[in-house]
Amino acid sequence: MRNALALGACCLFFAVPHAVGGDKIKIEIVEATTTIQTLNSGQLHFMFDAKVVLPDGSHATIICLAGDNDCAGIEPMAAEKSSRTCTGDRIMICTTRDLGTYPAKRDRNYLTIYGPRGKLKYHITGSW
Repeated sequence: MRNALALGACCLFFAVPHAVGGDKIKIEIVEATTTIQTLNSGQLHFMFDAKVVLPDGSHATIICLAGDNDCAGIEPMAAEKSSRTCTGDRIMICTTRDLGTYPAKRDRNYLTIYGPRGKLKYHITGSW
């Protein structure tokens, strides 16, 4: 009986798919913000952040800064289903809501998102 249970548990372990680091997941991007600051020198500084829902339902805040590899603002999967507003002058903040569902890969606190314009790399900084 004991051997049968061990054999059953072993077979079950191999029959159930396991998430391996680097597997693609689906995330929902609820809100994305682009902040553009005009410095005193006239140079522009860009920061991109977003609120995402991970596959397990947890909420994460992600961020990247212009100059980071593969860093850019996230485009909506279907522009007609999202809304965008911008405010400000020297510091312009543009917020887009309801961007859609995206394939992504997570590596610890880094998230690579595959969007309409290619892959983007963000750092997970906390929750919202």
